[in-house]
Amino acid sequence: MSETGSEQQVLEREVARLESEGYDVFLQPRAPLVPEFLGDYVPDAVATGHGKKIVLEVAKPSKAESEKLKEVAARFAKQREWEFKVLLVSPTSLGEALPVQTHQAIDGALEEIERLGQDANASRAAFLLAWATLEAEGRASVEGKFDRPQTPGRLVQVLSQEGLLTPSEADQMRVLSDKRNRLIHGDLGTEISKDDLGSLIHVLRRLAAERRASVRP
Repeated sequence: MSETGSEQQVLEREVARLESEGYDVFLQPRAPLVPEFLGDYVPDAVATGHGKKIVLEVAKPSKAESEKLKEVAARFAKQREWEFKVLLVSPTSLGEALPVQTHQAIDGALEEIERLGQDANASRAAFLLAWATLEAEGRASVEGKFDRPQTPGRLVQVLSQEGLLTPSEADQMRVLSDKRNRLIHGDLGTEISKDDLGSLIHVLRRLAAERRASVRP
C-alpha cells in the first residue's frame, strides 16, 4: 500500500472494526504471520480470530492494481485456512467531508460533557461526546488532516505528530480508544470510569485553553 492518507484511513477503519469484533490484527506483517504460499508478497495486514485467518490489502482501483491483486488472489484458490480481502479506496469509502466546527460550538460541547460527567449514570454518554469533541477540536486545529471521518487511531496519531498531544497523553488516548471502539460498536457492558472520562476531559480543556491563547491579540 502506498502511504497516502486515504488508504491509511481505510485500513485503520477496517482494523478498528476487526479489533472491536475480537480479531488480532498485525500491520505490515512478516513471516511467520504471512503464509509461505504468498512468497515475498507483504500484505497491509493480517487478522486472526474466530477460527479465521484474513490477509488484508488496501488498493485504489486501477488496471495495474487489478492485475496484481488477481495474481495474489489466485494463490488463495486452494487454501482453506486463509481468506484474501481487498479494501478498495474510493471517495465513497472515505465518507463525506465534515465541516469545521466553530470554537463556540466546541466550547459548548465541552461544557455539556462536564455537566454529563457529574451524573454517574451518564458517564458513557459523556465519554462518547468527548471523543466526538476531540475529533472536532483536531479538525479545527489541524488544517487539511481531518476533513473526513476519522478512526480513533489516526486521530490520536496525527494529534501526537502535530504536537497537540504529549507522548503520555497519546498513550492514554490509545488505551481509551479501545473502550470507545467497544462501546460505539455495541458492547454495552463497557464501563467508563471516572478516571477514564477525567483523562479525556483534561486533554480537551488543555487543547481549548491553548486554542484560546493562540487567538488572543
